[in-house]
Amino acid sequence: MRTGLGWAILMITVLIALVRNPRFAVFGMVACDTIRPGDEFIEFGMETVRFSLTYYAVALGLLIVFYKRYRLTSDRFHWAILFLFMSVVNSVLHAPCFGPGLVQIDNYYKMLLQYYLICAFMRNDAHLRELYWAISTASVVVAMRFVWGKFHLNERNFEGATGDRNEMAMTMVMTVPFLFMLGLTTKRMYVRLFAWFWILPLALTVLFSLSRGGMLGLGAVGGYLLYRLHHKRWLAVVGVMVALVGLANLPTEVTARFMTIGRASKTDASAIGRLNAWAAARNMAKDRPLWGMGSGNFLVRFQQYAPVPTDIHVAHSSLYQLLGEQGFVGLGIWLYLVVMCWLVASWCEMRLERIHKNTWNEPRYMLVAVKASWIGYALCGAFLSQEDMDFFYHLLAITSRYTVFVGEYEKNFFQERAALAQGERLTMPVPLNDRLTNPLLGPG
Repeated sequence: MRTGLGWAILMITVLIALVRNPRFAVFGMVACDTIRPGDEFIEFGMETVRFSLTYYAVALGLLIVFYKRYRLTSDRFHWAILFLFMSVVNSVLHAPCFGPGLVQIDNYYKMLLQYYLICAFMRNDAHLRELYWAISTASVVVAMRFVWGKFHLNERNFEGATGDRNEMAMTMVMTVPFLFMLGLTTKRMYVRLFAWFWILPLALTVLFSLSRGGMLGLGAVGGYLLYRLHHKRWLAVVGVMVALVGLANLPTEVTARFMTIGRASKTDASAIGRLNAWAAARNMAKDRPLWGMGSGNFLVRFQQYAPVPTDIHVAHSSLYQLLGEQGFVGLGIWLYLVVMCWLVASWCEMRLERIHKNTWNEPRYMLVAVKASWIGYALCGAFLSQEDMDFFYHLLAITSRYTVFVGEYEKNFFQERAALAQGERLTMPVPLNDRLTNPLLGPG
């Protein structure tokens, strides 16, 4: 049954991609990396690797066949992501252990392909909206599996499709802004209620995963959305009321976990281990500043560089993970991508604001969603090793497409304004003759 269901999902999606809509290959690829069918607890009856490789093969084949239609345009992110991949390969070539590095090369290669395929296949706002639905639906599937296991099966060991509850919570936090904006920008009330209803399992997943970084990220994302949408007063009032009611009814296990944030660095073994790992990352970068210890090799010689060699932990920080594994070169490229994602999204929003005279439209709402999701990534990523998280590179691809779309909006806007000005000049009355007319005495 599960095997048949898994193959049915695969075949239907690929068939749609081949016959009608090539973008479904990208949507399936994005969903596959979020849901991971074939892994424990999801069990669609097929291995994630085979599922993923099929989508990559179909998407690349379609891109090659329809290259002229889906031709890539040059962009600042394209080259930076390529350089980051080259930095990964270079660090692995200098790593003490090649096996873990090969896995990281595969991860970054898939991330690179996803970025370029999204940029190639998403040609307008409607296509991006389909992508938002694909991302949100995949995250909701994982959230519903967590909620069902938590409250119906009384499960304690489900930590998401990847086996990491912190990563699962981070994905939910980054999905909330897109699902919220999808509901806000739709014209159909039932679609709006449908989209907003699914925010509930996402929020429950974040809270009951007991991820402190996820809780902080959810609060920051919600606060940013309310701040940016303060012109919709009804929304601000409803949002504040929902937040207050939710906080007043949080279970004891959630509040107890949240209250440990302030003293975690002194009392929590995991937090203390992270500080030890961060010190090890700094020592690795000092010893090998150009390429670090090598991608995937953070724990290979951890004991050689850690102040407390017996307290072995991964970095639990994207910044320190990159610093230790790829040195200052890889860290610099990644920081460039993180900072430019926010700056370029803000720049696009400012240009839209100028074109539409401070009025709000769907692209502007979605750019706010991108920035809110960025906040979730930056805040949660400070305490998780998610420098290679696919979702972040989806944000980069979306931002890259908006630079193209906004440029087209501006071009059309200035052309219409020039045409309007030309039309006004053509319809102006003929200038009066030199002979004047006196309105009281008649012609002089």
